Amino acid sequence: MADLGTKLEYLHPALYAGEAARRTATPNHPANTSGTRAYQEHVRVLREEHIRNEGWQRLLHDHLELVCNPEKSIAIGVMIGDAATGNHRHPPTNFRRRGAATARAAERNSVQLELFLSSPGPDEAVLSDNEAEALQIWFLVSYRVQTGDAVHIHSELSLPAQVEHGFVVRWKRRIPLPVLEMDGIEPPDEDGHEEIDIPVDFR
Repeated sequence: MADLGTKLEYLHPALYAGEAARRTATPNHPANTSGTRAYQEHVRVLREEHIRNEGWQRLLHDHLELVCNPEKSIAIGVMIGDAATGNHRHPPTNFRRRGAATARAAERNSVQLELFLSSPGPDEAVLSDNEAEALQIWFLVSYRVQTGDAVHIHSELSLPAQVEHGFVVRWKRRIPLPVLEMDGIEPPDEDGHEEIDIPVDFR
């Protein structure tokens, strides 16, 4: 991971924040709320850790929410994987169908291209056509398993090489990460059947 300019200390906090955000959803929220909140926090913390510690920049590239290194040669996004995520012997695929942007990223990743370097802007990376073609887009792939009151998050930092029908079928490189264990699962807050009266003095 050092070659990529990242560390486990930047990746695990993103996964932790996503799990914490997931737990704020209640049964009265829309069905996809927990996943959406987890995704948003994955992206936010992944960006903040790299920006604060390594001088990376946030990047919106071809509809992908990423964080990009100062050289504009490597970017990292997030992806939910299947049960093979983090398994050394079995390659995973994405849990939900991805759009055409991921397929285009995989096509670029599978071809060795010259890296074009340039000075980034102060807040957000903007890529030239050459930089966009040379960019390697990695994904922090994660898969959560809940057993009783514990959650185990399996993850890897991986570079897709081929996408078919919206699913990654081949990876150019995979870096399995240690399993992140979280306990203390609490049921989300729900409105009870009884009303609570709170006395308020009007002045």
